[in-house]
Amino acid sequence: MTEAPPRYGRLCSLVYQLDKPIGTSFGDVEFYRTLLAEVGGEILEPAVGTGRILIPLLQSGLRVRGYDTSAHMLTICRDNCAAHGLDPVLFEADMVAFREPAAFDAVIIPAGSFALVTGRERARQALRNIRESLVPGGRLIVDVEPINPPAQPEPLGHWWHGADLITLTCHPGLPTDPRCQTSWCRYELWRDGRLAQAELEPFTLQIWDLDEFDDLLQEAGLTTVAVHADYKVGRSPTAGTEVWTFEATNRAGP
Repeated sequence: MTEAPPRYGRLCSLVYQLDKPIGTSFGDVEFYRTLLAEVGGEILEPAVGTGRILIPLLQSGLRVRGYDTSAHMLTICRDNCAAHGLDPVLFEADMVAFREPAAFDAVIIPAGSFALVTGRERARQALRNIRESLVPGGRLIVDVEPINPPAQPEPLGHWWHGADLITLTCHPGLPTDPRCQTSWCRYELWRDGRLAQAELEPFTLQIWDLDEFDDLLQEAGLTTVAVHADYKVGRSPTAGTEVWTFEATNRAGP
């Protein structure tokens, strides 16, 4: 229960901002906007990141608060919100520790961020916290990615930030557990032809199958009401589905 979440340092957070700026959607922005359209109360987005999902939801008139484990991500998110004339409540917190009893009508965890909660007991505790934070009958909407073979190394990624060049190389860890996949990512900032900063980020992702995650939700006091495939409302998962989105309710409700 004491394992630290990924720290998402300055360069890692900046790459997220450069690679997926506000306005980027993979169908997920529209999908979440549709599912949340009738929510009148507070919505919580853990692992809010740079605000890629948060900002369009706020612009739609929804009342959304967000938190993240990374102070660097939150700094970028606040700047992005300010640039769009928005000032939501944002704070630093961890899914395994944070709960605010009966405070939210909905909790959303897009972009596969729940996979960053590793270990069954830690994941169950995070879901219990979310259930306690929901009003009776409130909804959790969470993305889960199917089990896939460990990713192979990709070519060097690079982004320009003004005159600075940022590069990224990732290497998979030893495939000792197909349900817990680790990659080692090195971010480098080059300025005037010299290495000015470097960060090494280990990323471990917990992978679930459909039945296993449904069981986990039930253990936490949540009831699955739908599983959507690839950000299409009502589409059932198949063998080729790339993203499952579970919609579950706090069964303390009616």
